[in-house]
Amino acid sequence: MGHLGPRSFGGRFVITMLIGLLSDSHDNFPGLQQALEIFKKRKVEMILHAGDVIAPGMCRAFEGWEGDLFLVYGNNDGDRTGLKRDFARAGGEFLDDFGEVEADGLRIALLHGTYEPLVRGLVESGLYDVVVRGHDHHVRVVPGETLMINPGEVWGHFTGRKTVAILDTSSLATDIVEMGSRPSILDMTGRRP
Repeated sequence: MGHLGPRSFGGRFVITMLIGLLSDSHDNFPGLQQALEIFKKRKVEMILHAGDVIAPGMCRAFEGWEGDLFLVYGNNDGDRTGLKRDFARAGGEFLDDFGEVEADGLRIALLHGTYEPLVRGLVESGLYDVVVRGHDHHVRVVPGETLMINPGEVWGHFTGRKTVAILDTSSLATDIVEMGSRPSILDMTGRRP
């Protein structure tokens, strides 16, 4: 696996790797393709998808990706057999409902995040450097002993924002990348809380 190259910090060199984070694609194939183009341009080497891809055919967007690729199931991923099959064809690895990934010495927990007490427990456990989750579609980067990141949604219709995140493994800096807006469901129905 190649890296972006060494950076000097206080006389020592640190290898930097960028990880693309995304979640909640919800059958937005053009949005998923857009996210992958952003990751390619930014020289991301690993992608972590926190679930809710939905249809197995969505996995075709990942074909040709040359870096590491991991995915967990979301609560709306109904055809798990088809997703696992098609994701493997695209070169990815399905981690079922929960996954542990190591990157440049970082221990990363990857889950969809349907059950909030579990997400909190993982963050508070101190077992991981980073917890990546999705599910509620809201972008959040919560610093602490364990960094918690929700990259938002690729779908865009829940919040009106299409977003992904890029994590720098050497500094834990997290860049939220805006991919545009879409009418939210609340906007389309005219119902606001």
